[in-house]
Amino acid sequence: MLHVNQLIGFGAGGVSSSIQFVGGKTATKAGATSGTSTIALNSGLTGGIASAVSNGDFVIAVFAAATATDRTLSITDGANPYTLIGSELYADDTMDANLRVAYKVISGDTATTFGPTGGTAEAAAMAVYVFRGVNVANPIDVTPTTATGINSVLANPPSILPVTPGAFIVCAAAGAHFSQVDTFTSSDLSAFFTDGFDGTSNDATVGIGHYPNWEGGAFDAAQFGFSSADNTSASWAAISCALRPS
Repeated sequence: MLHVNQLIGFGAGGVSSSIQFVGGKTATKAGATSGTSTIALNSGLTGGIASAVSNGDFVIAVFAAATATDRTLSITDGANPYTLIGSELYADDTMDANLRVAYKVISGDTATTFGPTGGTAEAAAMAVYVFRGVNVANPIDVTPTTATGINSVLANPPSILPVTPGAFIVCAAAGAHFSQVDTFTSSDLSAFFTDGFDGTSNDATVGIGHYPNWEGGAFDAAQFGFSSADNTSASWAAISCALRPS
C-alpha cells in the first residue's frame, strides 16, 4: 500500500530526504547472440520530477533476461561499464532468470546501452530508474541483499536494513517464464515500473520500485504479483539496495 507520507516525500516520523525520483523508463527485446539496444536518458522519463536526466543524477539500470543457461549480461554508457550493484544473479529452472543491476552518475550521458541476451530464444526486459540528490561519492548505504527462487515467477525482494535516515530503498527483480507478455505488480513500492517480452520460448519480465525516506527498522518489500498464473517451470531473481542521500 502506498502511504500518504510517501507521496509527500516524508517518512512516518517526518524525515525529509535530499533524494528525489527523476523518472523511469522500460524497454524489451528479443533474444540475440550479438548486438546492443539502448534506452534514452535525455527524453521520455516518466513518473518523477523530470523527463530527462541532468549531470550528477544517479541512474540505476536493470537487465532482466530469461535464458537457457547462466549468462553474463552487459550494461554500459556505450563505452564504459556501469558499476554493478551487489552481484549478477541467476536462478536455474526450465526457464532461467538472469538479473544484472548497475549504476552510473550522469555526466553528459544520453542513453544506457544493454548487450545481447546470449541466445536467440532468450528474451529480455530492461529498465532505467533515475534519482537526484544521491550521495554520488558513496551512494550505496549498506551491502545490497539478494534472493533467487525456482518453481515460481513470484519475485520476493529480500529484507534490507539501511543505516542512514532519509535513504531510499530500491527493489528490482527479473522473472523468467513461458506464457505471454506479462508484468509484475507491487503493493508497497512507489513509482513501480514493469515490462515484459514474449520470446520464442523464454519470456522475461522486469520490475523496479522504491520505498522513500527510510527512518528505521528493516524494510521487507512484499512479494510481487504477476499478471498470469504462476508455474513451476519459472524462476526469479531479486535485489534490494539502499541509496544514501547527499
